Amino acid sequence: MSCDQEMMCEMDSDFKWHFESLADFFFDELLPTEQASLSYDAEDTYFLRMNHAKVRQNGFVKQAAISITLYKNKKTYRFAHGLSGRLEQDKETLAAALENARSIIAQLPEDPYQSIPTASDDSETIYDGALLSQEIIEKTLLEPVSDLDFAGLFSQGMICRGAANTAGARHWFQTKTFTLDYSIWLKNGRAVKGLYAGRDWQQAEYEKRIADARQSLQVLALEPKKIEPGKYRVFIAADALVDVVEFFSWNGFGERGMQQGESAYLALKEGREHFADSFNLTQDFSIGVEPSFNSEGESAPEKLTVIEKGKLIHTIVSSRSEKQYGTKANGADSSEGFRSEAIGAGALAEADALKELGTGIYISNFHYLNWSDPATARVTGMTRFACLWVENGKVTAPIADMRWDESLYNMFGANLLALTKERKLFVETSTYEERAVGGCLLPGILVKDFNCTL
Repeated sequence: MSCDQEMMCEMDSDFKWHFESLADFFFDELLPTEQASLSYDAEDTYFLRMNHAKVRQNGFVKQAAISITLYKNKKTYRFAHGLSGRLEQDKETLAAALENARSIIAQLPEDPYQSIPTASDDSETIYDGALLSQEIIEKTLLEPVSDLDFAGLFSQGMICRGAANTAGARHWFQTKTFTLDYSIWLKNGRAVKGLYAGRDWQQAEYEKRIADARQSLQVLALEPKKIEPGKYRVFIAADALVDVVEFFSWNGFGERGMQQGESAYLALKEGREHFADSFNLTQDFSIGVEPSFNSEGESAPEKLTVIEKGKLIHTIVSSRSEKQYGTKANGADSSEGFRSEAIGAGALAEADALKELGTGIYISNFHYLNWSDPATARVTGMTRFACLWVENGKVTAPIADMRWDESLYNMFGANLLALTKERKLFVETSTYEERAVGGCLLPGILVKDFNCTL
């Protein structure tokens, strides 16, 4: 048995008990002049990699890590460690780390905007899930696609987050989710890409997605239509819109970025720009994919209205920004990133999307997005994976990949024609170092005069 396997076997399955025991131990080790906050990440995940509709790799990841912020003599120092899951060994690790942190923090300059957590509330939020039984996962995923060049990554299991501070706050979040990030390829190099994610596996929904993909593959076998530069009427499916949502955090709605002039939405705050009356955006933790508390043990409102009827209502504010700029904090972490986004539903039935599009482009996937001009909230990117040309409400051909460049003030503002009634839940698929929490709830959108450049 390998060292990693031994660690997995010995790691205590009760992550919450492990977190609370370490928090109690660490806070007891502090001197009267020291204060601290800590955050705890853990997961118990099964994963499966596939291509050509065959299993290429599968296994388990069971791990935990802790991140600590130490406050002493107006100085602040952050450090993090992986954990073994063996309580006594982890206590020794934290004790040694604390001694090392004390020697480092003594050499640091004072932190002028130090914000020592004062929150003292507690919470426990647990979302269960109807996940697949391990013994049927391969059959369930691969039998419906056995004749296809199907590739992807499936993961499912429990993700946990904890946070505590010396003011008395204790928070625990636990959820069970699955993600299936997949693509289905033709020999001509074109493909359909999909993401099926959530807390409750629905076999009928999975099979419907595969059936829809088969129809798209028939279109992708046709000669692609070359789109000339210009402005087009487009329907942007939720599967494509999910990539745009990242731009609500990057140069986004954080108060620090607004104050320092780095936000792409400064014109929105100042009233020089606005989104459509039909566009509503909230930070909504009730969708159950991310904890409402941050790493300092501070709680955010379950729902925070950021955009209402096209107008900016709230920014995302950390306690540090509250101290620096005097704007009341609302539970943001230090990065002031947007978490657990939800765009409000509209009146367009998804089944009528092609008819309402009429003639234009159905966009199912975006690729390589980046800011082209943050000052005007302009984003550039490429279309990819089953983006289709539609004439009079009928799909006629795939399109050749094209570059676009458009302001989000147009996309969600003057040029926004409709949002779908139906919304899809997307769960964060990142597995870099650990399986991430997070996600969003999104409709599809119908947009006019979408700017295609190449």
